[in-house]
Amino acid sequence: MAISPRLEIKQSQSLLMTQQLRQAINLLQLNNIELNEVIEHELEKNPLLEREEDYLSSQTEDLPTTIDDINNQEDLQSEEFLSDIDYSQTFDDYGSDSESYQIYDTSDWQNSNLNKDAGNSDPDFDYCQQRLQDHKSLYRYLEEQISAKFSSQSDKMIAQRLAEKLDAAGYFRGDTLDISQQLKCSQQRVDNILKQLQDFEPSGIFARNLSECLKIQLQDKNIYDPSIAILLDNLPLLADGKIKELQKKCSASHEDILSMISDIKALNPKPASDWNHDITSYIIPDVYVRKNKNGNYRIELNHASLPKVLINHNYYSEISRTDKNAKKFLKEQLSSANFLIKALHQRSTSLLRVSEELVRTQQDFFDYGIEHLKPLNLKDIAYNLELHESTVSRITNNKYMHTPNGIFELKFFFSGAANSYIGQEDISIITIKHKIKQIINNEDKNKILSDDKISEILAQEGIKIARRTVAKYRESLNIPTSAERKRQASKL
Repeated sequence: MAISPRLEIKQSQSLLMTQQLRQAINLLQLNNIELNEVIEHELEKNPLLEREEDYLSSQTEDLPTTIDDINNQEDLQSEEFLSDIDYSQTFDDYGSDSESYQIYDTSDWQNSNLNKDAGNSDPDFDYCQQRLQDHKSLYRYLEEQISAKFSSQSDKMIAQRLAEKLDAAGYFRGDTLDISQQLKCSQQRVDNILKQLQDFEPSGIFARNLSECLKIQLQDKNIYDPSIAILLDNLPLLADGKIKELQKKCSASHEDILSMISDIKALNPKPASDWNHDITSYIIPDVYVRKNKNGNYRIELNHASLPKVLINHNYYSEISRTDKNAKKFLKEQLSSANFLIKALHQRSTSLLRVSEELVRTQQDFFDYGIEHLKPLNLKDIAYNLELHESTVSRITNNKYMHTPNGIFELKFFFSGAANSYIGQEDISIITIKHKIKQIINNEDKNKILSDDKISEILAQEGIKIARRTVAKYRESLNIPTSAERKRQASKL
């Protein structure tokens, strides 16, 4: 048979990623703060969109006062407002965005019907990627240091909780006992992590008082000695100018006292003062979890930070009837506004469903603490909710949940698993690391435990874990080997 070029007509089916569907998927990845940024720009560009509070205030100001006014409003509402969008062909749960779609994070809003260039808007502005201005807050800076310092997820959680208790000056104003009770761990563990946080930058952060703040900074400069320690214990005398009394307490000469005072004046008594952003306002929870009087957990979205937008149908009807040239433009804007509102609704629904499933699955964690965190992955949640795994990944990205035990990122609740000897459910790796750390912290300094012995102790609790796995988890926790711990104990 001869080979030659020819034309053929072929009919086939394929999955298409529409621009609007890509935008709806991008909305899933935004937290409430970022979503408000996007909505704010949409409000500026689309004349048919308005905030719910603006609409309600205008309704109270423009109530109809005569029968004619009421009739005029009824005439306006009889117009055809619906756009030509076929919602049945758009999306259900964003679950069909398989890998073959090639979804790129570089997609923006201005290339779509949702954001036709209008007014004086900047055509180069990338809404989804720009999001918030990239000003690093103190909390974000501390969070980076926490991630680098601690490998254990539970230690990170305790450190983040301690960071929430910093005031504007950078002082720790919380109570380690309260935090230990909330997280259901020992106060000694919380105190130890607070001590490690005091080594962070800026120098002096996480101090509990002025004296401790200055002490940390002096230690960082390697000029802390017994004499200056006595001076720090008597700061009220320094404030009152009682130099001779200080000289007597420190057993130092007048010149030495003046030198120490000069060193102290060179320190920063407010370590966080140079940072422009409020440390306590960085994380705003997207979801609230509350326990009712029956002991059940109630999950609700943070409506205070969720943007609420409406479509001004009256404006559409009025302008369309009086200006034929504007009718086509307004019809496009109405189509965009309808789709945006539907996408926002789907985002809220998906976030609420995923949050409810997380709380249901991890209820033991909420009731009893971190040792009861169950192994969980994205596939489990996706299967239970009949969503695509990528949808669950996006909806849990950079979202936070406010619980009776504190604020957690939704990603925190996902953890790998290790097998157990007995008929229990698999145990979270985070929980196992927590147990290994507890065993080592409580070991007799005269009988240091080897990795084999730790594996045996865990086996007695029904946890199946090999010696090499214990070693791997121990190293990830930055805990030295048994030989190194013996040498450290012999020096004490």
